Amino acid sequence: MTGHTAESHKAIRKQQSENADEYHHPDEKIQQLQKYTKLIKGEILEVFAGRGNLTQFYEQEGNVTAMSKEEHGDSFDAIYKLRSYKKKFDVIDIDSYGYPDKFFPVIFQLMRDECFLVFTFPIVGVNCLNGITEQHFINFWRSARPTIGDVTGILTDMALREWFLIQLVNVQKIKRIWRFAFVCKRQKATEFCGVRNR
Repeated sequence: MTGHTAESHKAIRKQQSENADEYHHPDEKIQQLQKYTKLIKGEILEVFAGRGNLTQFYEQEGNVTAMSKEEHGDSFDAIYKLRSYKKKFDVIDIDSYGYPDKFFPVIFQLMRDECFLVFTFPIVGVNCLNGITEQHFINFWRSARPTIGDVTGILTDMALREWFLIQLVNVQKIKRIWRFAFVCKRQKATEFCGVRNR
């Protein structure tokens, strides 16, 4: 990494930590969510809530569990603790700066029978990747440069492990990120497989 690139990265991280709209994009995210207010209700899980850019919007629609580093520590550890409580959610929003990879497939275990899933995914082509990151993408998304189709295909397979069928309803490009929105519906295994219990 060159000195210029390292300095640029430090400047970006500083502005992210200061909650600059240029890096959080709250208005664009809320505009996307406003198209799906009929799906936003009940128990809402907001992962990486940060300083509450989206929390206020979600609080108008349902009961929000907002996870922040300050209150919950590492979000991945917190998700596993939450899973052990067997709490289920109608809406799940994973708004991380990095890739949401390690939240799948466990996130499907936190869903009610119908769930609206939203998550942030950095656009890979914008960043210069090292060999380890590229291999991670290949291992997880089967591509060194995951596309919308790659992400949707892999998630579809993961969701089926928990008997969910998912439908991509929206992808919004906001500068260097994609915001994916899926409707997830649990299927009865017997109906899905066309078998009857004796």
